[in-house]
Amino acid sequence: MSEELGSINKPEAGDIMQNKKVYIVTLVQAQPGAPEGFEEKYNKYWEAIENHLSQIETKAGVVNKIFCEGIVGKGDDAKLMLEQSNPSAYNIVRRRISSGAIFEEFEDKEILGQLIDWSRCLQVGLINQKVQEEIHKNYTSVTEKRNNFIQSQLEKNILDSDSVLLIVGNTGMNLPEKVEKFIISPPELDELQRWVNETNEAIRRQMEQQQQQQSEPTQNAEGDDDGSSNSKLWTPG
Repeated sequence: MSEELGSINKPEAGDIMQNKKVYIVTLVQAQPGAPEGFEEKYNKYWEAIENHLSQIETKAGVVNKIFCEGIVGKGDDAKLMLEQSNPSAYNIVRRRISSGAIFEEFEDKEILGQLIDWSRCLQVGLINQKVQEEIHKNYTSVTEKRNNFIQSQLEKNILDSDSVLLIVGNTGMNLPEKVEKFIISPPELDELQRWVNETNEAIRRQMEQQQQQQSEPTQNAEGDDDGSSNSKLWTPG
């Protein structure tokens, strides 16, 4: 069962409190050096998550377990890693831990490290087809291992009456059977995604314009040499 916050029917309190519940939050990472405006929207998003999560906790149960994608270890180790990598998400988690929630292990360190390295290999411009195939095969294999590990962690750690906070990039990920699924998706997430798309598009247009301007002197010089009227459109070389 999946519910979007804001459209949740009011079930019988006694029933939902006894069920396994997962509150899913989209993982938005801090981006040091991002264009001006990102940090403000990033902070507003996590503030909205805090408000919405607090509301749902009063209806369905207070968070008692926490899982976070990209964080290895559990307890204090996981808490420290999140604090260093994602301060605003850490604030959400810290409040729940202060109230008794447990930061559970979500990632296997060895598997996650392999996945990161193979994904980096995929981003390199490779020439040899066999090498490409070998990298892709290993990437696919370690991705499957990671998914299996994550599913195992959720299966054995989400128990009856648990209220779990799950912070992940894919809110549509598979969950164990008989789990009430609540996706917390405030308007601030759409605003942030729209801002990112618009900013990336503006940067792309600016780069194209700069590249076109840089190509104009060369094209003008060629035109002066042979008297031709070459197009001033930038052509990738």
